[in-house]
Amino acid sequence: MKTKVAIGIDIGGTETKFGIIKCVDENNFVLEDSWTMKTIRGQNNVEKMIDLIVEQVKRINKLRKDVKACGIAIAGLLDFYSGYVIYAPNIMWENLSIKSLFEKKFSLPTVIDNDANLATLGIYYAKIKTKYPYVQNMVCFTLGTGIGGGVIYKGELLYGRAFSATELGHIVVETEGNACGCGNRGCLESYIGARWFIHNIIRELKSRKIKTILYRLLKNNLDSMDTKILYEAAKRGDEYSLEKWRMYGKYLGVVVSNLVNIFAPEFVVLTGGVANAHKFFLPTTIQEVKNRVWPVIKESKHPFLRNIKYKVVKGQHYGVIGAGILAIKSFLL
Repeated sequence: MKTKVAIGIDIGGTETKFGIIKCVDENNFVLEDSWTMKTIRGQNNVEKMIDLIVEQVKRINKLRKDVKACGIAIAGLLDFYSGYVIYAPNIMWENLSIKSLFEKKFSLPTVIDNDANLATLGIYYAKIKTKYPYVQNMVCFTLGTGIGGGVIYKGELLYGRAFSATELGHIVVETEGNACGCGNRGCLESYIGARWFIHNIIRELKSRKIKTILYRLLKNNLDSMDTKILYEAAKRGDEYSLEKWRMYGKYLGVVVSNLVNIFAPEFVVLTGGVANAHKFFLPTTIQEVKNRVWPVIKESKHPFLRNIKYKVVKGQHYGVIGAGILAIKSFLL
């Protein structure tokens, strides 16, 4: 098989990551090189940012004549099929035909997708299929400021008619719950997305005196609270912090149980910065799934539960890898 090579790009709110991805065979992809540059955000800076990215791609094309396609990951609401960015809040882009803008600037065929989708694809090939080649169904959550995710179904990323169809952070867990940034109420993200999770804790700590070491760790500057401080407090055995992580795990478990009922995945993968605190919330998540997936059937006789594996994946380049893989699969295989 002739070697297939693509460039993967992940445009984030702070930095833009690049990588060269080589296809060894249809199930084996390798990240050969990677680098970053600063992201320039804002609708008024779209042309400038695109030109900077194009400059990087053209530089690689001069060095690597074997690069034949490009994949781009962007956080936000996208139309995968047309390559259209509807709204990308982290970089403040909206209503842009990104695919056509890039393809006008360089000769490589280009595909774009949601960053969580492409992280899912990257993890599937780089971390799961290499060790478990039989796996065909996987659910992935990106746990950070917001909650993203993707679904691998029958070995492929799951898509809907126009959009990704797997906005896992916007599955409703409370019908009249917290207001979410998407405009709905009660979304998973409005409870365990780090921005909302921490905001709700700060509000509670300000509203009444609670027995917790968080006041001391924060030196009473509650507005400096973040998930790292909550993690540190939990490590020290602070019951209030431990309970908040258990609540995090419970809400996550509600959504995982729904996805288990729908897709019966072999793997549930957690990635993103907040996944580093998994030892404080994942046991609750797993128990919640056990409680909710066909509880009338004993666990030992239930194939869904018996065969699920949970995996925490660390690393920053899976969106880049996934973008390169999608480009190779879309144009070169």
